[in-house]
Formats: sequence, C-alpha cells, structure tokens
Amino acid sequence: MTVTQRNLDDPTTTTLLVADALGAAGIDAVVYGGLALAVWGDPRETKDADFAVAAASLKNVLAALRHFGLEAETSFDSVRFGGNDLTRVALLGGLDTTGLNVLDLVRPRSERFALGVLRRALAAPMRGREVRVVSPEDFVLLKTLSTRERDVEDAASVLRSLRGSLDDALIDREAQLLAAEITDHPILDRLSRART
Repeated sequence: MTVTQRNLDDPTTTTLLVADALGAAGIDAVVYGGLALAVWGDPRETKDADFAVAAASLKNVLAALRHFGLEAETSFDSVRFGGNDLTRVALLGGLDTTGLNVLDLVRPRSERFALGVLRRALAAPMRGREVRVVSPEDFVLLKTLSTRERDVEDAASVLRSLRGSLDDALIDREAQLLAAEITDHPILDRLSRART
C-alpha cells in the first residue's frame, strides 16, 4: 500500500489538515487570513494557515495536531497584536507529511466578538470540500483589530469586492462595540481607512 505524502508547503493542504485535526478534537476554529481573503476578496499569496478561535487552549491544539500525525511546536502563545491575541505553532511534518508551515491562531481580545465570529462562520468550498470560513463582515472586523497596514488593505479588498452585499449595519454595530471593549486600539480609524 502506498502512503500519499501531504505537503505542508502548500497552505491549502495545511489548512485542510489543521481543520480536520481541530474538528476531530472538537476545537471550534474557522479559516481566516489569506485563504479567507481568497474566498471573499482579491486573492493574494499566502504561505501559512490562519484560523480564528475563541477558547482554544494551546495544549489542546497541540494534542489535536499531534494526534492527527502532525509534529507541532509552539513558536509563541497569546501575544497581543492590536485587538487580537495571536498564538503561532510551527508545523514540522509527520509520518505522512513533507514540508514545513506555520499555523496562526487568532483570538479577538473581545470574547463576545470571538464567539460571534465562530457562530457567524459560513461554509465555503476549498479543493472540493466545504470548510468553515469567517464571514466577510467578520473578516473585515478581524482585520481592523490587527496591526499591519496590509490588514487594512485586505479589509478594503473585501469591502470593495462585496460592496452592496455586506451587512454594513453589523460591521458598524460590532465596530462600535469593539471600540468600547478594546480602547487601546484604533479600530474605528482602521475601519474608516479600509472604507476609503
């Protein structure tokens, strides 16, 4: 019997493997980052797997990945980047995998919003399968919670691509709530820049 090698250098393969591992362990996580941008906005090159989470503990995530045959090591845990906390895990291959990749777990600093992101996630196709992906409105908001200029550009891409079909009232309501909850990050300013 031939074992098919799964290539972690491919971000889509990595994302599908991580989604399977987390799902099998009952960890609620949804695709975010560059692959979600490809679903909702203008695709750009991405190299890693990004997931939005709420209450996923690093210990449980590592156990889920290892149980699924993926070697995983913590790069850093719960580091604040603007309105999000980021955990990064290095994926180092495994018995039937080749290559290396990175898994970023993005957790909004607002637990209320984080749970809403998971609740509002939508099914989207990825290599002939359906995976749960952050809604386009939550994608925009998560990017306003981030810190890089590229994140504002990503939010702008989705706003442009889906103009007229987004729930702008949801975006505005959540942005106002987030601004009140996370007072040390310019959420409203970043959203305004994405819209212009």
